[in-house]
Amino acid sequence: MNRKTYSEDYDTIRISYPPGLNNKCITCGNDVSYCYSDNGKLVHTLEGDIYQVVNYYFCANRDCEMSKIVFNPSPRFDYSGRHFGADVFRFFSREFLLFDSKPSQILKRLKYEHHLDISGDTVRRIYEDVLKLKSLKIDEKTKEIIQEQGFILLGLDGQDPGGDAPSIWCFMDLISNRILATRKFDSLDYKTLRKTIEEIEKLYDVKIIGWVSDKQSVITKCHDEYYSDVPHQYCQFHFLRNTWRHLSALDSRVYLPLKKAINDLYIHNASPNSKVHFENVGKVSVREAFENTDKDLQTMLKVKNKTLKELRGTWLYETVEKYANDMDSARITLDPTYRFTKIMSKTITSLKEPLDEVKQLYEDVKSLFVRFQEIRAIFGDESLSRNAKVKKLDRAYEKILATAKERDPTTNWEESRSFLPSKKKSAMEIMGEWCRLWRSYLPGLFQYYNFPRAIKTNMDLEKGFSVQKQAIFSRVAKANVWRMVATRGEDYLRIKHCELDELASDIVLQYSEEVVKQLRAELSSSIKEISAMGRARSKLYERFDVDVIHYYRQNKRKKEAAI
Repeated sequence: MNRKTYSEDYDTIRISYPPGLNNKCITCGNDVSYCYSDNGKLVHTLEGDIYQVVNYYFCANRDCEMSKIVFNPSPRFDYSGRHFGADVFRFFSREFLLFDSKPSQILKRLKYEHHLDISGDTVRRIYEDVLKLKSLKIDEKTKEIIQEQGFILLGLDGQDPGGDAPSIWCFMDLISNRILATRKFDSLDYKTLRKTIEEIEKLYDVKIIGWVSDKQSVITKCHDEYYSDVPHQYCQFHFLRNTWRHLSALDSRVYLPLKKAINDLYIHNASPNSKVHFENVGKVSVREAFENTDKDLQTMLKVKNKTLKELRGTWLYETVEKYANDMDSARITLDPTYRFTKIMSKTITSLKEPLDEVKQLYEDVKSLFVRFQEIRAIFGDESLSRNAKVKKLDRAYEKILATAKERDPTTNWEESRSFLPSKKKSAMEIMGEWCRLWRSYLPGLFQYYNFPRAIKTNMDLEKGFSVQKQAIFSRVAKANVWRMVATRGEDYLRIKHCELDELASDIVLQYSEEVVKQLRAELSSSIKEISAMGRARSKLYERFDVDVIHYYRQNKRKKEAAI
């Protein structure tokens, strides 16, 4: 033994063969014989230190495989061959998974509540074990749930971790809200995507009854090429958001000139140290005299867009217009010879001029905003049948196209090309793009009528990415987030898409030394791979030879051929 059997600093506990097995082999049922005891180990538990001594046995039946090794199936106080108890491991699991505690918080709690001296590196190591093991067990539970459900409604999307890391693709069942699989791809084509989906079908051995996606080209290509008989729902939120972004870009052409005008006002830029005479007041700076007016206008500029609901440009136009008119009404009652009145008049003029310049744009945005809200209301009206919705939306887009043609007879959405939201596009061009988007998305916007539940979007999947990243943000510095997402992101996705009782289940009972060793090795390999991507100094910079091969030698061969 390495330590004394009896000590005031710890309790010594000898772990014998489990009483419930009556000294019988766990494999063949024959008697077991005592072989030896180990040298003992000091284990730090939440209740204090324990000196653990383990007795080892072998099977008396020489034909049994357990006769060739020594073993003891009794549960131990230590975890993973380390010097910390299984109760510490359980404590970590509860704090991390149920209460979202960070490693630093767990470290403080262990020291304050349990007087346990533990290093930060050990805390992080146990943290990783909990994450990887729970992720594995969640996958096992997911398989049970999906096979009992009997089908999959497939949601799929990719995430860019940042840095040079490969993208993480997540495949989710949108009925049970469970993560089916995650994969990493440096690049993804429709054939590779098909192979991945086939692997998922084989793993769960159930039918995929539908797809939900944001209409990425690689997804639609894969679906149309290999799964055209499976309903494919295009995310309605993505459709509306793509439509909204064009409107938001046009609205910015109202907001930005007004913002510039407000920031260029004399009352905002006048020197705070230069004082001038104001009748009946004395010498004060212009900034001080119009301090409250300037604050009002600057506060107006802080307004933000609310996606699908409110536009800042039209709000600012209406608010500044009313403010300028109210100022003008007040100015009329003032003495026009006073310096304050003159500066006030100049301010009103400086506000009204940009309002006049963007008036037509404001009216265009306001009109399109009304049309957008009408379209959004039709999408949200669950009392309508699929055919009724399509008919009402068709009429709405026909009106939009008619308005565009009325102002520009050359407008023709059928010949127009798609474009990204841009401040350079006119209202007519945006109306045409809206109509083109409608026709492009129409085949997949209402496939959800074929599903067991009316799932119109893949927002649960996108929210999962957001929750995953936020959990990692709370754990590490911002600069390291991409590395954590690339190496642990897939596991965080799983623990954020499972039931609370799964997270609360006893991790010690789920523990397997062999499994955890394999999980650690996989994580270590992933960390090394991702870390190498971020080491610019360690890379070999010799790719100039590729250019030499492609160009210099190629030209040389052409000269030789000419001779």
